[in-house]
Amino acid sequence: MLTKRIFLWVALCLGATRLQAVSVYEPFDYPAASDLAGQGGWVLTAGTSPKVQNGTLAVPGLMPASAGKSLVFGGGQMEVRRFMKSSAGPGEFNGYYWYSLAFKVTDLGSLTTNGDFIASFSSTNLTTEYGGRLFLRTDIGGAPGGYNIGVSRDSSATADIVWSGNLYHTNDTNFVVCRFATPDQASTDTLLWINPDPSTYGQASPPAPDLTASGGVNLLTVVGEIVLRLSASQTLGGIVLDELRVEGQWASVTPIPLTMSVTLTNSTDVYLSWGGNQNVFLQQATGLSAPITWTSLNSDASIHSWTVTNAVADPVPKFYRLVRWYVQ
Repeated sequence: MLTKRIFLWVALCLGATRLQAVSVYEPFDYPAASDLAGQGGWVLTAGTSPKVQNGTLAVPGLMPASAGKSLVFGGGQMEVRRFMKSSAGPGEFNGYYWYSLAFKVTDLGSLTTNGDFIASFSSTNLTTEYGGRLFLRTDIGGAPGGYNIGVSRDSSATADIVWSGNLYHTNDTNFVVCRFATPDQASTDTLLWINPDPSTYGQASPPAPDLTASGGVNLLTVVGEIVLRLSASQTLGGIVLDELRVEGQWASVTPIPLTMSVTLTNSTDVYLSWGGNQNVFLQQATGLSAPITWTSLNSDASIHSWTVTNAVADPVPKFYRLVRWYVQ
């Protein structure tokens, strides 16, 4: 019978290769209470390193966190940077770049209605240029424990920051997606999505953005780092951050749990397909006893289906899994 021939092991694995320009997935899976700086490629460039802690920030509809850790910081100046790698080797890149992250403000601290940015892209040889700046400010309406979320292209000038009209509160978990474009692209707007509809996660195209920042300079010509920071003058009392991703498309920074469907065709072949628009590899093994040998069947990670020919007649059982790899 077919069920004796084909076995499915649908797994999401983190590992060692890359599909486009850069790829970062950071679940902060380091020892609890340790400094982030000095681990996973993170470098401290100002203030005191944020700490790793137990516990994650859950985002309904998003692929569940792969580790039970998160990042916590606040109460003073801080900046850490992580260099982004590619399968082609170290370097810096231009084009469209996307990052997503979950965060929870626990204490507004000394943050004012002027606000400041907590995340952005940068270049490995520039500590003054930041692109795709994610801003927070104390609510201009004065709501207790309230704050606003904003974005800019490459500027902290008041006129260049676009703010959401929604009110957000301490201890709420928010999920944001930012798209930044280097100046050589056709559209150089920086776009921000705030708590997008989960039904849009993993789709081939994004929904309409919540915020579009078009004003001011756009000096960051190449992208080489993702930055997390707090300024000395606008310092949150406490913030938790988790599930940081950097990719080249919407679907990859809003990944969903992967599922595979199996269809018998021509009474002999098996058609495997999966959704989510994720860049994954389909791997095959003929046994699950150690050591297991997995072989990637596809070289194009953007495909969403595969046909196993003569599966019914083949006497050797086959096991399959979907694997999503990131550069570490």
